[in-house]
Amino acid sequence: MKSFVKLVNFEINRFAKIYWSLVAITILSQFTSVFLTVHRYITQANEIMYHQSLPKLAYVKHYGSIGFIDCFGSIWFLGPIALCAAAMMFYIFLIWYRDWYGKHTFIYRLLMLPVERWNLYLAKAASILLLVFGFVAVQIVLLPVEHFFFNAITPGIYRIDMTVIDAVLSFPLFNLLLPSTVIDFLLHYGLGFTVVLVIFTAILLERSFRMKGVLLGLLFGFLSFVLFWTPDFLFEVLLPGVLHQQELLWIEVATTAIIAGYSILLGGYLIKYKVTV
Repeated sequence: MKSFVKLVNFEINRFAKIYWSLVAITILSQFTSVFLTVHRYITQANEIMYHQSLPKLAYVKHYGSIGFIDCFGSIWFLGPIALCAAAMMFYIFLIWYRDWYGKHTFIYRLLMLPVERWNLYLAKAASILLLVFGFVAVQIVLLPVEHFFFNAITPGIYRIDMTVIDAVLSFPLFNLLLPSTVIDFLLHYGLGFTVVLVIFTAILLERSFRMKGVLLGLLFGFLSFVLFWTPDFLFEVLLPGVLHQQELLWIEVATTAIIAGYSILLGGYLIKYKVTV
């Protein structure tokens, strides 16, 4: 267990500089989004009220108020979220290939460590999961602070009073990032983690069998994709109405768990018996 924890810590530390840079970009960019959204609204309101000689109440009645949720649609707000997601997708591949193609073929040193090779696979997967949860945790902490900042710079007469939870539930992207039910959480993050495991195993197939492994990796990914969508196709296309939506969701969770399980087993076998430097 100690070896596994050390490996996870090692993998996270290798990404730490990029990670904290992304966190800093997210904080600065999202606060900029809040400021610019409010500034743009008030500037527009002042211009219209000046030219049309409208009082503030009449402006709000005709043109509407501004709510915290209005800050979410800006590129300043969504951009860093997309950047973090893209960085993690890139890192899923980099976490393996830099060990082969980096200086001094670092994978050789990793494979020679006095630990089960299985732990290398699991440590890399766990580090990806922890980094993703770290980004989500940062966003959860940021939202109330951004909400306070929004309320502080927006005059009450223009503002729609809504809680952070109301704003989050009204915005589709946050319903994906911050699921409101246990089953949605398991499905969203379980599926995301399973995709990581499938990609990891596909990479190990390529590393184990080279050119033939590329085809095997693509086939493995395709079969995993087909298996995941089989319950939807079966119970929504061929046999509609047989299952309630909640029952279908639990079947999808179980299917995801099966895909994750055989991905881990195959990945563990490959790194232990087939992967060579």
